[in-house]
Amino acid sequence: MRDLAQVTDLHLVERDHARRSGSDWQRLHYLSAGRKIDAEARRDKALEAMRHAGRNARHILLTGDLTEDGIPAQYELLAEVLDESGIDPSRITLVPGNHDRYAGALAFEEALDGPLRAYAATSGMGDVIELDREARLMPVSTAVAQSWLRSAGRLADSDLEKIDRFAADAKRGGKLAVVAQHHPPHGYGPAAWNFIDGLMNATAGKALLRAHVNLTFVHGHTHKRASVSFADGRSAQAHSAGAIVSRAEHVRFYEVTRDALVAAPLPAAPALDQGAAVAMA
Repeated sequence: MRDLAQVTDLHLVERDHARRSGSDWQRLHYLSAGRKIDAEARRDKALEAMRHAGRNARHILLTGDLTEDGIPAQYELLAEVLDESGIDPSRITLVPGNHDRYAGALAFEEALDGPLRAYAATSGMGDVIELDREARLMPVSTAVAQSWLRSAGRLADSDLEKIDRFAADAKRGGKLAVVAQHHPPHGYGPAAWNFIDGLMNATAGKALLRAHVNLTFVHGHTHKRASVSFADGRSAQAHSAGAIVSRAEHVRFYEVTRDALVAAPLPAAPALDQGAAVAMA
Protein backbone atom coordinates (compact mmCIF):
# COMPACT_ATOMS: atom_id res chain seq x y z
CA MET A 1 0.00 0.00 0.00
CA ARG A 2 1.52 3.34 -1.08
CA ASP A 3 1.15 6.53 0.95
CA LEU A 4 -0.32 8.75 -1.78
CA ALA A 5 -1.94 8.44 -5.18
CA GLN A 6 -2.41 11.32 -7.61
CA VAL A 7 -5.36 11.39 -10.00
CA THR A 8 -5.48 14.50 -12.14
CA ASP A 9 -7.15 16.21 -15.11
CA LEU A 10 -10.29 14.09 -15.48
CA HIS A 11 -12.11 16.71 -17.59
CA LEU A 12 -15.52 15.12 -17.01
CA VAL A 13 -18.40 16.23 -19.24
CA GLU A 14 -22.13 15.91 -18.63
CA ARG A 15 -24.07 13.13 -20.36
CA ASP A 16 -26.46 15.49 -22.17
CA HIS A 17 -23.78 17.85 -23.50
CA ALA A 18 -25.22 17.53 -27.02
CA ARG A 19 -28.12 19.72 -25.87
CA ARG A 20 -25.85 22.71 -25.42
CA SER A 21 -26.19 25.73 -27.66
CA GLY A 22 -24.76 29.19 -28.17
CA SER A 23 -21.83 30.28 -26.01
CA ASP A 24 -22.14 27.20 -23.76
CA TRP A 25 -21.59 24.98 -26.83
CA GLN A 26 -18.68 27.13 -27.99
CA ARG A 27 -17.02 27.02 -24.57
CA LEU A 28 -17.23 23.24 -24.27
CA HIS A 29 -15.92 22.60 -27.78
CA TYR A 30 -13.09 25.11 -27.40
CA LEU A 31 -11.99 23.59 -24.10
CA SER A 32 -12.24 20.04 -25.45
CA ALA A 33 -10.26 20.78 -28.61
CA GLY A 34 -8.22 17.69 -29.43
CA ARG A 35 -10.26 15.47 -27.08
CA LYS A 36 -13.32 13.47 -28.07
CA ILE A 37 -16.37 14.65 -26.15
CA ASP A 38 -17.58 11.29 -24.87
CA ALA A 39 -19.11 11.56 -21.42
CA GLU A 40 -19.24 7.82 -20.72
CA ALA A 41 -15.69 7.15 -21.91
CA ARG A 42 -14.32 9.92 -19.69
CA ARG A 43 -16.42 8.69 -16.78
CA ASP A 44 -15.14 5.13 -17.22
CA LYS A 45 -11.51 6.28 -17.25
CA ALA A 46 -12.05 8.33 -14.10
CA LEU A 47 -13.73 5.42 -12.29
CA GLU A 48 -11.02 2.97 -13.32
CA ALA A 49 -8.33 5.40 -12.13
CA MET A 50 -10.06 5.98 -8.78
CA ARG A 51 -10.53 2.28 -8.12
CA HIS A 52 -6.88 1.63 -8.92
CA ALA A 53 -5.80 4.48 -6.64
CA GLY A 54 -8.11 3.36 -3.85
CA ARG A 55 -6.84 -0.21 -3.90
CA ASN A 56 -3.21 0.82 -3.74
CA ALA A 57 -2.83 4.04 -1.72
CA ARG A 58 -3.88 5.32 1.69
CA HIS A 59 -4.78 8.83 0.51
CA ILE A 60 -5.79 10.08 -2.94
CA LEU A 61 -5.18 13.60 -4.29
CA LEU A 62 -7.31 14.84 -7.19
CA THR A 63 -5.29 17.79 -8.43
CA GLY A 64 -7.73 19.77 -10.53
CA ASP A 65 -9.49 20.01 -13.87
CA LEU A 66 -11.95 17.55 -12.43
CA THR A 67 -14.54 18.84 -14.93
CA GLU A 68 -14.39 20.33 -18.41
CA ASP A 69 -15.98 23.67 -17.57
CA GLY A 70 -17.45 23.35 -14.07
CA ILE A 71 -21.19 23.21 -14.65
CA PRO A 72 -23.29 21.55 -11.89
CA ALA A 73 -24.06 18.44 -13.95
CA GLN A 74 -20.33 17.73 -14.33
CA TYR A 75 -19.76 17.99 -10.58
CA GLU A 76 -22.71 15.64 -10.07
CA LEU A 77 -21.05 13.14 -12.40
CA LEU A 78 -17.80 13.50 -10.43
CA ALA A 79 -19.68 12.78 -7.20
CA GLU A 80 -21.16 9.70 -8.87
CA VAL A 81 -17.70 8.45 -9.86
CA LEU A 82 -16.25 9.03 -6.40
CA ASP A 83 -19.16 7.31 -4.71
CA GLU A 84 -19.01 4.32 -7.07
CA SER A 85 -15.27 3.97 -6.44
CA GLY A 86 -16.12 2.84 -2.91
CA ILE A 87 -13.34 4.90 -1.35
CA ASP A 88 -14.04 6.42 2.06
CA PRO A 89 -14.32 10.21 1.58
CA SER A 90 -11.82 10.77 4.40
CA ARG A 91 -9.13 9.33 2.07
CA ILE A 92 -9.81 11.80 -0.76
CA THR A 93 -8.70 15.42 -1.20
CA LEU A 94 -9.98 17.54 -4.09
CA VAL A 95 -8.52 20.78 -5.44
CA PRO A 96 -9.92 22.85 -8.33
CA GLY A 97 -8.23 23.56 -11.64
CA ASN A 98 -8.85 26.41 -14.07
CA HIS A 99 -11.46 24.32 -15.95
CA ASP A 100 -13.45 23.89 -12.74
CA ARG A 101 -14.24 27.62 -12.53
CA TYR A 102 -15.10 28.56 -16.12
CA ALA A 103 -18.85 28.26 -15.53
CA GLY A 104 -18.68 30.29 -12.34
CA ALA A 105 -16.13 31.82 -9.98
CA LEU A 106 -17.53 29.81 -7.03
CA ALA A 107 -18.47 26.65 -8.95
CA PHE A 108 -16.08 24.42 -6.99
CA GLU A 109 -17.14 25.79 -3.59
CA GLU A 110 -20.79 25.37 -4.51
CA ALA A 111 -20.11 21.77 -5.49
CA LEU A 112 -18.44 21.15 -2.10
CA ASP A 113 -21.61 22.46 -0.48
CA GLY A 114 -23.70 20.27 -2.77
CA PRO A 115 -22.91 16.97 -4.52
CA LEU A 116 -19.31 16.85 -3.21
CA ARG A 117 -20.13 17.72 0.41
CA ALA A 118 -18.89 14.31 1.61
CA TYR A 119 -15.37 15.44 0.62
CA ALA A 120 -15.50 18.95 2.08
CA ALA A 121 -13.81 17.96 5.35
CA THR A 122 -10.62 16.89 3.54
CA SER A 123 -10.78 19.48 0.75
CA GLY A 124 -10.80 22.79 2.61
CA MET A 125 -8.41 25.15 0.88
CA GLY A 126 -5.63 26.09 3.30
CA ASP A 127 -6.59 23.44 5.85
CA VAL A 128 -3.86 21.18 7.23
CA ILE A 129 -4.31 17.41 7.08
CA GLU A 130 -2.08 15.08 9.06
CA LEU A 131 -1.16 12.35 6.59
CA ASP A 132 0.93 10.34 9.04
CA ARG A 133 3.77 10.85 11.53
CA GLU A 134 6.08 12.01 8.73
CA ALA A 135 4.01 14.42 6.62
CA ARG A 136 1.28 17.02 6.53
CA LEU A 137 -0.88 17.98 3.55
CA MET A 138 -2.36 21.35 2.58
CA PRO A 139 -4.68 21.74 -0.43
CA VAL A 140 -4.70 25.19 -2.03
CA SER A 141 -6.44 26.67 -5.05
CA THR A 142 -4.61 28.28 -7.95
CA ALA A 143 -7.85 28.51 -9.96
CA VAL A 144 -9.02 32.07 -10.61
CA ALA A 145 -12.04 33.56 -12.35
CA GLN A 146 -11.05 34.27 -15.96
CA SER A 147 -12.15 33.97 -19.57
CA TRP A 148 -12.21 30.43 -20.93
CA LEU A 149 -9.73 31.64 -23.53
CA ARG A 150 -7.08 31.63 -20.79
CA SER A 151 -5.90 28.81 -18.52
CA ALA A 152 -3.58 30.53 -16.04
CA GLY A 153 -3.58 30.29 -12.27
CA ARG A 154 -2.39 32.27 -9.30
CA LEU A 155 -1.55 31.70 -5.66
CA ALA A 156 -3.23 34.35 -3.52
CA ASP A 157 -0.90 36.38 -1.29
CA SER A 158 -2.67 34.90 1.73
CA ASP A 159 -1.99 31.38 0.43
CA LEU A 160 1.67 32.16 -0.15
CA GLU A 161 1.88 33.23 3.50
CA LYS A 162 0.02 30.10 4.62
CA ILE A 163 2.36 27.85 2.65
CA ASP A 164 5.39 29.61 4.12
CA ARG A 165 4.09 29.10 7.68
CA PHE A 166 2.94 25.56 6.86
CA ALA A 167 6.41 24.53 5.68
CA ALA A 168 8.14 26.19 8.63
CA ASP A 169 5.79 24.58 11.17
CA ALA A 170 6.21 21.17 9.54
CA LYS A 171 9.98 21.51 9.64
CA ARG A 172 9.92 22.30 13.36
CA GLY A 173 7.91 19.11 13.81
CA GLY A 174 10.34 17.11 11.70
CA LYS A 175 7.76 16.57 8.94
CA LEU A 176 7.45 16.91 5.19
CA ALA A 177 5.07 19.64 4.00
CA VAL A 178 3.02 18.53 0.96
CA VAL A 179 0.96 21.11 -0.96
CA ALA A 180 -1.66 19.91 -3.46
CA GLN A 181 -2.67 22.39 -6.17
CA HIS A 182 -3.42 22.44 -9.89
CA HIS A 183 -0.88 24.70 -11.58
CA PRO A 184 2.87 23.97 -11.35
CA PRO A 185 4.38 26.13 -8.58
CA HIS A 186 7.38 26.95 -10.76
CA GLY A 187 5.38 28.00 -13.81
CA TYR A 188 6.73 27.65 -17.34
CA GLY A 189 9.48 30.24 -17.49
CA PRO A 190 8.45 33.31 -19.55
CA ALA A 191 6.16 35.64 -17.65
CA ALA A 192 3.96 36.18 -20.72
CA TRP A 193 3.25 32.45 -21.04
CA ASN A 194 2.63 32.12 -17.32
CA PHE A 195 0.02 34.87 -17.68
CA ILE A 196 -1.75 32.82 -20.35
CA ASP A 197 -1.35 29.24 -19.14
CA GLY A 198 1.03 28.90 -16.18
CA LEU A 199 1.21 30.28 -12.65
CA MET A 200 1.12 34.06 -12.87
CA ASN A 201 3.23 34.50 -9.73
CA ALA A 202 5.60 31.59 -10.34
CA THR A 203 8.51 33.67 -9.03
CA ALA A 204 6.92 33.57 -5.57
CA GLY A 205 6.32 29.82 -5.91
CA LYS A 206 9.97 29.19 -6.76
CA ALA A 207 11.07 31.34 -3.83
CA LEU A 208 9.05 29.18 -1.44
CA LEU A 209 10.54 25.99 -2.86
CA ARG A 210 14.07 27.28 -2.52
CA ALA A 211 13.43 28.57 0.99
CA HIS A 212 12.01 25.31 2.37
CA VAL A 213 13.86 22.08 1.70
CA ASN A 214 11.00 20.12 3.31
CA LEU A 215 8.34 21.64 1.01
CA THR A 216 6.98 19.67 -1.95
CA PHE A 217 4.11 20.22 -4.37
CA VAL A 218 1.86 17.74 -6.15
CA HIS A 219 0.20 19.42 -9.13
CA GLY A 220 -1.69 18.76 -12.34
CA HIS A 221 -2.31 20.96 -15.41
CA THR A 222 0.71 19.91 -17.49
CA HIS A 223 -0.77 16.50 -18.42
CA LYS A 224 2.77 15.14 -18.00
CA ARG A 225 4.49 12.85 -15.51
CA ALA A 226 7.49 14.68 -14.08
CA SER A 227 9.48 15.30 -10.91
CA VAL A 228 11.40 18.57 -10.70
CA SER A 229 14.31 19.58 -8.46
CA PHE A 230 15.11 23.21 -7.69
CA ALA A 231 18.65 23.01 -6.30
CA ASP A 232 21.67 20.76 -6.73
CA GLY A 233 21.67 17.89 -4.28
CA ARG A 234 18.00 18.25 -3.38
CA SER A 235 15.27 15.71 -3.93
CA ALA A 236 12.50 16.62 -6.37
CA GLN A 237 10.06 19.14 -4.89
CA ALA A 238 7.36 19.35 -7.59
CA HIS A 239 5.58 16.28 -8.95
CA SER A 240 2.96 15.92 -11.66
CA ALA A 241 1.11 13.09 -13.39
CA GLY A 242 -0.42 12.41 -16.78
CA ALA A 243 -4.04 13.28 -17.49
CA ILE A 244 -6.68 10.68 -16.71
CA VAL A 245 -8.79 12.02 -19.60
CA SER A 246 -6.09 10.55 -21.86
CA ARG A 247 -5.48 7.25 -20.04
CA ALA A 248 -6.79 5.73 -16.84
CA GLU A 249 -3.31 4.29 -16.22
CA HIS A 250 -1.89 7.75 -15.53
CA VAL A 251 -2.46 7.40 -11.76
CA ARG A 252 0.81 8.19 -10.01
CA PHE A 253 1.88 6.81 -6.64
CA TYR A 254 4.20 8.24 -3.99
CA GLU A 255 5.93 7.20 -0.78
CA VAL A 256 6.25 9.82 1.94
CA THR A 257 9.34 10.31 4.09
CA ARG A 258 10.31 13.19 6.37
CA ASP A 259 12.75 14.39 3.73
CA ALA A 260 10.99 13.91 0.40
CA LEU A 261 8.06 12.68 -1.60
CA VAL A 262 9.29 9.78 -3.71
CA ALA A 263 7.56 8.59 -6.88
CA ALA A 264 6.85 4.90 -6.42
CA PRO A 265 6.23 2.35 -9.18
CA LEU A 266 3.50 -0.15 -8.53
CA PRO A 267 4.28 -3.71 -9.70
CA ALA A 268 0.58 -4.59 -9.57
CA ALA A 269 -0.11 -2.20 -12.46
CA PRO A 270 2.30 -3.12 -15.29
CA ALA A 271 0.52 -0.78 -17.71
CA LEU A 272 1.71 2.23 -15.74
CA ASP A 273 4.65 4.25 -17.00
CA GLN A 274 7.20 3.39 -14.32
CA GLY A 275 9.71 6.10 -15.22
CA ALA A 276 9.77 9.59 -13.75
CA ALA A 277 11.37 12.44 -15.61
CA VAL A 278 13.57 14.52 -13.37
CA ALA A 279 14.37 18.03 -14.56
CA MET A 280 16.28 20.94 -13.13
CA ALA A 281 14.42 24.24 -12.89
